[in-house]
Amino acid sequence: MKQVRIMLVALLVLLAFASTSFAAVNNKYFRADKQYFDIETGQYVVSGNIVINVENGFIAGEKAQVKLSTLEFWGTGGWLLKQYDVTFKGESAYVVFGKDIAMIEGGADFQRTGLQITSDKVDYNWKSKVAIFKGNVKVIQPGLAVVSSDSIKYNVETKEFVN
Repeated sequence: MKQVRIMLVALLVLLAFASTSFAAVNNKYFRADKQYFDIETGQYVVSGNIVINVENGFIAGEKAQVKLSTLEFWGTGGWLLKQYDVTFKGESAYVVFGKDIAMIEGGADFQRTGLQITSDKVDYNWKSKVAIFKGNVKVIQPGLAVVSSDSIKYNVETKEFVN
């Protein structure tokens, strides 16, 4: 009898999960066209018009995988962060929440009033607020010559370049 109860509970959980796994997610913090849990990889897979609302802005993209056990996020298909006066774009993003790091690759484009920085990739630490732009870096500021470099560090909070 106990095994039957366990099987019924397991079946109900699976049915509940299956009914929501193909439904669109839509609430005030998070929206996406599709989501499901991949049992083999232990990852949530989310796709289609993903929008994550954050304080004074949002993050948007097309496809993401999230592994809750390690607090890792992989986003592909183009990603955009808009918060306060900052806009950050890139083809793919990898974030480790427990380590406060984010890596954007496939052409990073950072913009804020009076400043644009483009590069092949960028590593960002949100504790220190320092972004390290790497590969084909270009710094564009109105009225100044374009600066090109292999690597540039920029503090997003203080709005200063770091040595």
